Amino acid sequence: MEKKDMKKLIDARGLSCPQPVVETMRALKEGGFEELEIIVDNEAAKENVSRFLKKSEVSISEILADGNIYHIISKIKKVVKSEDFDANEYPCPVPQKTGRTIFIAKDAIGSGSEELGQKLMKAFLFSLTEIDNKPVRIIFMNSGVKLCITGNDAVNNLKSLQEAGTDILVCGTCLDYFGISDKLEVGIVSNMYDIAEHLIGDEKVLKI
Repeated sequence: MEKKDMKKLIDARGLSCPQPVVETMRALKEGGFEELEIIVDNEAAKENVSRFLKKSEVSISEILADGNIYHIISKIKKVVKSEDFDANEYPCPVPQKTGRTIFIAKDAIGSGSEELGQKLMKAFLFSLTEIDNKPVRIIFMNSGVKLCITGNDAVNNLKSLQEAGTDILVCGTCLDYFGISDKLEVGIVSNMYDIAEHLIGDEKVLKI
């Protein structure tokens, strides 16, 4: 008799629609577990995954919410049927973030004393973690990318912002230029096309 794993975890945070439902479908088809937990990071994905589980005759034990993070937990008591996936049944219109984007092109604020500028930058990023109206996105270019690498004092503050929902975009060309691509510790590597789209299209952009 095939031994079942007690629990299957699907971390679908950050996955584009309809991938959370697709990953759930794959897990149900594979089977071999007694409890299924799916983590998603928006209301639409929560509703779509829940709907798919019900269509697949899987009962949902509980849904735990922590801000915009949802843990959907189901007990698998028998072999379940996994419904064929029809994308039209599971729309995922994830709301566009609105708010301020911050563009950082240096690892220091202002000109004059470089040491002072770096201290000011560190204080600024820490202050962002404390205020309620956090930026929706921070874009790092040129020497600003150094703030996102291992060993920089700003990393912990940036991680806190990222966990709070701020997108951290880091210029890949800049990382390559400084030879620090392998040291990136926070944020995702981005490109000039995506960065230009945000700088032109975002509601408000503040340059530091």
